[in-house]
Amino acid sequence: MPILYLDMNIYKRPFDDQNQMRIRLETVATTMIFSLVESGRLAARWSFVLDYENSRDPIPERREFVARVAQCCESCIEPDKEIRRLARHLADVHEIRGRDALHLACATASGCDCLVTCDARLIRQGQRLQEQAVLTLKVINPIDLLQEV
Repeated sequence: MPILYLDMNIYKRPFDDQNQMRIRLETVATTMIFSLVESGRLAARWSFVLDYENSRDPIPERREFVARVAQCCESCIEPDKEIRRLARHLADVHEIRGRDALHLACATASGCDCLVTCDARLIRQGQRLQEQAVLTLKVINPIDLLQEV
């Protein structure tokens, strides 16, 4: 069973403007991923970074929705030296933005198979890092993930 790390934009996608086709398709895909995690066909991990990001959402209904979905995650990744070291390396050497570097470090250090995100830039960076053998996990869009599962 694949172990996923879901970027915060996955949890928030249902709240985005659904008039754009890409956003609507990604919303359907994220909803299906949530269902597969809830049913046990996929596993997901939560992290201290996701906790922080969700706590900063000014809209209570969105915070509560994410907190409910997060309860389906099998574990919560806590900060440690390895995560900090890897995130610093990704940011300093590979020019990955701060929180993106933390998400990648959390997913990698906890043994996730995929980091699922709607962020096209992060997907391109993840593919580059995978090609360079810096990362072993796949960084993938939710629609592409469903096609593979």
